[in-house]
Amino acid sequence: MNSSSYLLHSTCPSCGAEIGIHSATAVTAVCGYCHSVLLINQNKLVQSGRHSAVLNDLSPLQIGTSGVWQGKPFTLIGRMQVNYDAGSWNEWHALMHDGSSAWLSEANDRFVFTRLQPALPDLRALPEFSNLKIGNTFFKYQKRGYAVADIRNIQRGQYAAEGELPISLPQSETAQVVDCRNGTSFITLDYSDGKSQPQVFAGKGVALESLHLQNTRTPEQIRTHSGYVKGSTKRGKCPNCGGEIRWVSGIADYVVCQYCRSHLDMSEETAQLHATGEMRQHQEHYLTIKIGSRARIGNERWWVLGAMVLYDVPVNKVMPDVPLYIQVAERAETDIETLGWTEYLLYSPKKGFLWLLELENNRWALASTLDDWPTLNRPLEPIDFRKDKVPFLYDYAAHVLYAVGAFYWQVAPGDSMYYVDYGCEQRKLSTTLTQNEQSWSVVSSIPASLVAAWFKDNKNISIKAKPLSADKAVKIVHEHQRLKAKDFTIGNIRKWRLQAFIKPDIDVRTVEFWMVLFIILNLPIFIFIGGLDDNDFGITSLIFHFITYGLLVKIPYWTWGIFESTDSAKKYNPYLAALIVIIFTWCNYAIYVSDKEAGTSTDSHYYGGSGGRWHK
Repeated sequence: MNSSSYLLHSTCPSCGAEIGIHSATAVTAVCGYCHSVLLINQNKLVQSGRHSAVLNDLSPLQIGTSGVWQGKPFTLIGRMQVNYDAGSWNEWHALMHDGSSAWLSEANDRFVFTRLQPALPDLRALPEFSNLKIGNTFFKYQKRGYAVADIRNIQRGQYAAEGELPISLPQSETAQVVDCRNGTSFITLDYSDGKSQPQVFAGKGVALESLHLQNTRTPEQIRTHSGYVKGSTKRGKCPNCGGEIRWVSGIADYVVCQYCRSHLDMSEETAQLHATGEMRQHQEHYLTIKIGSRARIGNERWWVLGAMVLYDVPVNKVMPDVPLYIQVAERAETDIETLGWTEYLLYSPKKGFLWLLELENNRWALASTLDDWPTLNRPLEPIDFRKDKVPFLYDYAAHVLYAVGAFYWQVAPGDSMYYVDYGCEQRKLSTTLTQNEQSWSVVSSIPASLVAAWFKDNKNISIKAKPLSADKAVKIVHEHQRLKAKDFTIGNIRKWRLQAFIKPDIDVRTVEFWMVLFIILNLPIFIFIGGLDDNDFGITSLIFHFITYGLLVKIPYWTWGIFESTDSAKKYNPYLAALIVIIFTWCNYAIYVSDKEAGTSTDSHYYGGSGGRWHK
């Protein structure tokens, strides 16, 4: 927007810099030079005595970014940023083409467009703030049910702003804000004014690509300016454990992480470990893909920003009041390292965030957080367009064992999450819950060869698979990126299961693969030769099957000298599994031949040298 579009053209009463006001509803303006918070009173700029500066982050948005929402052009002319202990979020003030105001909310990696709604005549129409709970609360607003997606009860929040706002910049450090969703609908309930009934902002979740944005921040601007605010306290992530650290530029040169006690050198404005030995040991032991690695996915370049190692814990330790309509899976206590997985956070300036999941036995998956939730019948009961329940798969809980790198929220060892998965193994509709937040994602199983293709140019990363061709790799990623909550219908889930049955993924690092191979190799003896002709040998062969299964479950996980797995002692070792299958297949055939030779001599004597043929 140029100077000819200003409704008010003046100078900052604090530093004299030129300031132009675009919106007729603007109440507050922040000088872009001295960061003075100015009040707009009778077409004059008045000092408020306050200063404000926002923290530059990974957001691609900036003052002056323009786009189109619901067919109406808009321009971002202001931002309010709330910083608190667990992170921060942005509220961008969008000036619509007709002169009205809207808000583009940016929290974590999700974006929502909303407008302020008229107050409801019924003072009891919405629940009180204290009654709202993740995973349980379900209420109606304008005849539509909503589940709670995010609860922020911030007692020590810091408000910062830039540009123009249609409201006064809050001075209170208390914020009570609740986001609620169902399907494509979204509402924010703001209880910050202390009233029992909140202000309501209604809208929809959006993907930035759908807004046709212009004048966004370039990747170079994001890389060079993120985290810098002149004259303010800085914050970042400990490179050892991922916990949040804060420091004052040029004053505090060394910091001790409050979570892992690592000594950090802050002299170059970036958290560097003073003693890096422990971090390297952690990364070498847990991470297949190192932080900072680059992946080539199609024509886009992605960076590995962070990684978390998680392990299973009993559900009741994380979510003790699981609703009765969710089937809670019971699991035996097991070594945490055999039930763990790793989640890598990938970032592209154009595409945003993507999660890469490394599971046991060289299995991988992709996960993307959804802008639009599934349609819910209850907080944890998604339904399809026919109002049929999406099939429940399983639920589980996890603790963060180890975290490193950068994330779009604060994460630290010991954090807990509760998961519920729906659909099928190949395609999952998954929800993640904490005490204050719920999100929905789509998860797609992918072959290890796809991951190998992404990182094939990185010599420090070794994925045990032959890289897929570029065409196949792009096709798999596009199929995942097109997957939405509405696609999880009964018919589609049956189709995905059938496709997996017709084209199964062969993984030599699983007990099932070697057991199926053993059965196929021994099938002639067990059924056609031994089982039908000699019942005694059939029982012997059956016993060998049980013994083989027991050995395949245990021994390939052991560490035995030259047979030790190169990945980890806890990974399944195919060499030991092959040895077990060969030995017991040979035993089966050897016993069969021995028994048949003994039986042949007996039969020949009894039947008068008939060669085993029956005579009347």
